[in-house]
Amino acid sequence: MFGALTHRICFVLLCTWCVLGVQSTSAARLIRDDRGLELSLSTPVKRIVSLYPSLTEGVCLLNACDRLVGVDRSSNWPEWVQSVPHLGGLWDTSLEDLVRLEPDVVIMSASNAKLTAKLERLGISVLVYQPQTWAQMTGTLRRLAQLIEPFDPEGLKPDPAQQLIDRMEGEWGHLSTQLAPWARGRRIYLQVGSGGYAASESSYLGQFLASLSLINVVPKALGEFPKMGREWLIRQSPDIIVMTHGQEKPLNKTPGLRALKAVTENRVCVLSQEESDRLLRLGPRVVGGMKVVVDCINKMRPL
Repeated sequence: MFGALTHRICFVLLCTWCVLGVQSTSAARLIRDDRGLELSLSTPVKRIVSLYPSLTEGVCLLNACDRLVGVDRSSNWPEWVQSVPHLGGLWDTSLEDLVRLEPDVVIMSASNAKLTAKLERLGISVLVYQPQTWAQMTGTLRRLAQLIEPFDPEGLKPDPAQQLIDRMEGEWGHLSTQLAPWARGRRIYLQVGSGGYAASESSYLGQFLASLSLINVVPKALGEFPKMGREWLIRQSPDIIVMTHGQEKPLNKTPGLRALKAVTENRVCVLSQEESDRLLRLGPRVVGGMKVVVDCINKMRPL
């Protein structure tokens, strides 16, 4: 009799363990990064290190700035992150300081595979995201939300990522109608940073310009951000020029370029550091960066 009872108790315990195990597994959340690797979470992360400014901004706009325990040197928005330990740049991150912060996860770009490998050898979970298109950027926001939001298998709570994406898409839909009619179909050149690098048709910036009915003079065949020479730009003679922060010399003081019609007729936009950050970081604030460009063009003297 006792043998049968023992078997019955063991069977009940085994069934209970199986049920709990299934529930635990079903409650776990798998988060995939751009490498195709997956991180399994049973609860939202509490301690995040972000080594990429657009990811830092995404976490904060998903109302989780307080989860950030460390950021990279370039993460400068919102102001709250100034109080968080800055761990250096992508190529000189202080591993000792990072490990001391005991993060649940490090989020970073794909630019430094060696750093990623070092972190993973130390047993630190890493998620790599470097979106190149609007669709990839919104996908990244959804994955960041999965990291930080309480589990909601029934889908009863509002989705903060979708709310943010809806707002961004609404802002872009409005902005896309705001460009002055005279500028549509005009040829534009957008230089990014120093060194003569430009946004081509295949870059996310090029895609934004095309959706505004602007013609990019830098063809997609040259890659996303090719380095363009001064002579090439003189031959192209674009109608509109946009320059982000960090240019070595103003165009009106650069031999050859100062004679360009766009320069002599004052159809040049030069962005500030803060405006450039918004435009060059493919994240939640990029629409604001494009708004700066549209507003600047709209103030120009029509052709």
